[in-house]
Amino acid sequence: MPSFQIDRPLLDEVLHVSRQTVRPTLPRHRHTLTREQIERAQRARIIVATAEVVTEVGYHDASAKSIIERAGVSSKTFYALYEDKEAAFMAGYTLLDGVFVQLARSAFGGGGHENGGEPGAAVRHGFRSFLDGLAAWPLFARMHAVEGRAAGARALQHRTLVYAELVAALRDAVTRASKRDKRISVPSERVLMGVVGGIGELVLQHIVEDGTTTLPDLLPTVVELFERVCFAPPAAG
Repeated sequence: MPSFQIDRPLLDEVLHVSRQTVRPTLPRHRHTLTREQIERAQRARIIVATAEVVTEVGYHDASAKSIIERAGVSSKTFYALYEDKEAAFMAGYTLLDGVFVQLARSAFGGGGHENGGEPGAAVRHGFRSFLDGLAAWPLFARMHAVEGRAAGARALQHRTLVYAELVAALRDAVTRASKRDKRISVPSERVLMGVVGGIGELVLQHIVEDGTTTLPDLLPTVVELFERVCFAPPAAG
């Protein structure tokens, strides 16, 4: 199982590239950048270009050629770093896996929100933080949630592992809340997976219909789903 550790320098470079309206040409001759810095910049350009192309035309219609042109790198550079379009897509997809898992761990990790007030508020705060975090990654949230469904078995396998991590983070948060409020029950792993999967579908539908920046608008629906499952009396039998 992956550790979901984030390559922070690469992530920072990806963010930097994604915010550029015009991407300068990488230096070809004498410069002060190290080989590692140049390669990181090339990887980031390819990851961002892949995300842009697949969200514009869809995963199946995207091509390595269109990604190379968008990234502003040579074919030789692209294939030295990534075997094909799928490998370039998975580089960005798995990078975001780490971001989303760390986001969930942080959002549902307590962070002092359960030291006072109503216990379930800590979980609600976690959902709010998670949705805010997704909204802050518009390009990649769409790539991950929408085009990841079309990317095949490798993306599906990674999504399954990420969902398991999200279930674990949510379970821990609900367990802590249940110790302070007996109305809150801790559902089974499969039920919590249903909650996480349901939230995933809500996020997917919202991105397709309304975009990513308004993802926090899902909070009331997500909280209602959580409360109907976790505040309900345990099922008989």
